[in-house]
Amino acid sequence: MPALNTLKVTFLPENTHVHVLPVTTVLEAAGRADIVIETPCGGKGTCGQCKVLLTRNVPKPTAAERDLLSAEEISKGVRLACQTQITADMTFEVPAASRFLGQKILAHGLEAVYKLQPAVSLDPADSVGRLYGAAFDIGTTSVVGALFDLTRGEQVALAAQPNPQIPLGDDVIARIKHASDGGLQQLQTLLVDSVNQMIEEMCAQTGAGTESVYEVVFDGNTTMNHILLGIDPTSLAQAPYNAVLLDSKLLPASELGIRIRPSGRVYAMANIAGYVGGDTVGVILAAGMHEQEGVRLALDVGTNGEIVLGGRDRLVACSTAAGPAFEGARITHGMRAAKGAIEKVIIDGDLRMNVIGSHSPRGICGTGVIDAVAALLDAGIVEPTGRMLPQSELPQDLPEALKKRVVERHGQVCFELADAEQTATGEPICLTQRDVREVQLGKGAIAAGINIILQEYGAAAEDLDRVLLAGAFGNFVRARSVVRIGLLPSVPLSKVEFIGNAASTGAKMVLAAKTCRETAESIAKHTEYIELAGRADFQMQFVDAMMFPES
Repeated sequence: MPALNTLKVTFLPENTHVHVLPVTTVLEAAGRADIVIETPCGGKGTCGQCKVLLTRNVPKPTAAERDLLSAEEISKGVRLACQTQITADMTFEVPAASRFLGQKILAHGLEAVYKLQPAVSLDPADSVGRLYGAAFDIGTTSVVGALFDLTRGEQVALAAQPNPQIPLGDDVIARIKHASDGGLQQLQTLLVDSVNQMIEEMCAQTGAGTESVYEVVFDGNTTMNHILLGIDPTSLAQAPYNAVLLDSKLLPASELGIRIRPSGRVYAMANIAGYVGGDTVGVILAAGMHEQEGVRLALDVGTNGEIVLGGRDRLVACSTAAGPAFEGARITHGMRAAKGAIEKVIIDGDLRMNVIGSHSPRGICGTGVIDAVAALLDAGIVEPTGRMLPQSELPQDLPEALKKRVVERHGQVCFELADAEQTATGEPICLTQRDVREVQLGKGAIAAGINIILQEYGAAAEDLDRVLLAGAFGNFVRARSVVRIGLLPSVPLSKVEFIGNAASTGAKMVLAAKTCRETAESIAKHTEYIELAGRADFQMQFVDAMMFPES
């Protein structure tokens, strides 16, 4: 029986309902109904991605909704879940495009070579005889875990899922803001609960109990590290962006609520700086950059782009705010790399594309966006300045099939990737002029960071022996496309190497070998960090890097 003075909220097409207090937002009500809605901006009303359709008691639009929604959408009853408050019994339809679906998570990385020597040993009272450990890579958008048999050095189970903090904000700045507003314990609890669920899932795969897990190793960006350990990350969002803790930390698992054997422990890997964390240490370790001659560039692209340059004699790192475009956010029809996302685009007289899960497309993810922009540059539809040409200015020799895709919607030029009849949403999927500008902002920041780090190191692009692309973005994007848009320096494609989820591999190495653990701590301590914020030369480089390379 619902409490008095509550309002009934019904969600379609599930036809499920919850009772909430007046002025609760639709976003909060959806969470009560176990419906996760996309909120790239953390519910601040700035991204326009959390659209819902009201079918009764439609309220007047807020100022944010008038800015982000078209007049036609508003007249039809479309509103933003984060902005609309429940003031009466209401019914909402949550379209597929607004739902957070299971994303395409990269769980595998490099095959590491090391001597098995775990930091834990069997408890003499243990009756099971198993010595297991778990390694987790805690990303802003995904959590990847692996279960290891530490007596044989074998991975026996794997689990991956979206970071459960996503509904509270897609990027680290939104998470830090939530923590500083009193939500630190909520963020930590969400993460710990997710880890416990994954440990139980992996143990179930092997027929073992969680009491067989002796140690859990974590790496992640510095913000995720602080939240996991229950450390206030507020200082990371304020100049000079200092971390509260950079060193590694070893503590009883019970202190964090991690459910393994009673005597089990947790090891959180060391961070390099406020915006270069243990996950970057894992990348360096797994890729062997600290041991190799020559000059290598490693790049892990997400909302932030972590950049590492160097080799055996010297390693330099920096981080740049790439923005969320490469993860599908702030893109008109953007989405994460989930089922129905356009992930590859090729133009060869007409358009060909690949959709995750072989479904009808419902949006486009970051790798698809980069492919599309690269293809439009090649076709002459987008100029090096980033301007998308209208129909009247298109090259005369452009095939008619492509010319027909160039349309104008809501006052801006767009390129239609899929028409309404082809999509799962019943609406066309387009790449807009504004989307191209978002790509320019993201790639400009990364390219500027690479240019600065090369200057600080005293090297040029032609000196690079290898360019290593890590993470899900690096594994699924096409090398030619990232070079074509100028995100990477103009290097021979043969020098570009995809190294998968190297951060996860690094965490596994630290779990399985004491020597790797010691090496990781040394890497974190000795890698030089360059703070880009506030540098005049970075701003100048950024402006120049906004331009796309000439063909």
